Amino acid sequence: MLFTKWSTAGSPRGKPARLALAALCLTLASGCALLPQEQEPEQLPQIRTPKISQKPEYPVKRAALEVKASGSGKLLSEREENLYFTEDNRRIAGVYVKAGDQVKKGQLLAELDTDDTEGQIRRKEIELEKAGLDLKEAMRQAGEGQDTALRKQQLDYELLREELAELRRSLEGTKLTAPYDGTVVSFTAEKGDVAQAYEKIGQIADMKALVVAVSFSSTDLEDIAPGMEAVVSVNAAGDYRGKVRRLPIDSGEGGEENPLDSRVLIDLEEQPEGAGYGTPLTAAVIVERRADALTIPLAALRKQNDRYYVVVAGADGTKGEVDVEVGAVSSTEAEIISGLQEGQKVVGK
Repeated sequence: MLFTKWSTAGSPRGKPARLALAALCLTLASGCALLPQEQEPEQLPQIRTPKISQKPEYPVKRAALEVKASGSGKLLSEREENLYFTEDNRRIAGVYVKAGDQVKKGQLLAELDTDDTEGQIRRKEIELEKAGLDLKEAMRQAGEGQDTALRKQQLDYELLREELAELRRSLEGTKLTAPYDGTVVSFTAEKGDVAQAYEKIGQIADMKALVVAVSFSSTDLEDIAPGMEAVVSVNAAGDYRGKVRRLPIDSGEGGEENPLDSRVLIDLEEQPEGAGYGTPLTAAVIVERRADALTIPLAALRKQNDRYYVVVAGADGTKGEVDVEVGAVSSTEAEIISGLQEGQKVVGK
């Protein structure tokens, strides 16, 4: 083993010794610097345990339950008629209105080419006048044996008068006039078109007699009756309360269908502000109401074949299926007749 002895005090060799000590320290220091540095521990990402999703739970409670039948419709007029000519295969000579125009009763809306009808009427008037004069003369000169000839003249006169009336009716049929004060809802005929007798070319409506007209599915119609309460939503105008006045009616086979005949009519307590003819709307008729029903959300009601059941959550966290008897069902809730008690909790789907 090698020992080194250091002595510095009072020795002429003290200075070299000190230098040697310093050199050794430097050597040790440099040797330490060459050693690898200790690495810090790696930070591992924290692993979180995923949460198991829990289904919502709903309380079984008593509440008012309303079953509604919903439909869509619009504001229509109770006084509405189709416009048409009664003369057949005649060209339209003039159209004097368009959709949206307000008209007065008797106002001329359109007319047909009269051809020579007016000339025929004038000639027939002359013939009738001459026949009348001849008849009067024959009656003054009538004697025995002339009764037959006189009667023939009377019949000829009557025939001419009837022909004249027919021509005048034909002329009247070439002019389409407003049947009452109202608004032209639609008018499709144009000048130059050939009109067909009784073919619809327009529509007029009385804007002072608007009514809510709603279409429902055939299934919902079976539950609706006159007098039932309804809530009508008219776009931005808001909700309005009313009552069912009338169900759809049969307009008759082959007859001209009235736009109101196929719809449910609802009378409102007040008219919607700013709403006019044709304004779209929706209506909900309350077909059944339960004041104090035991209810659960539809989201908690389950069905398998003809079986209705729920999953009940116990106070201790246990869950189990329970068969239930269902009563009235609304769009969001179901009435429970038996199987549950108020205050229990049922689990959503």
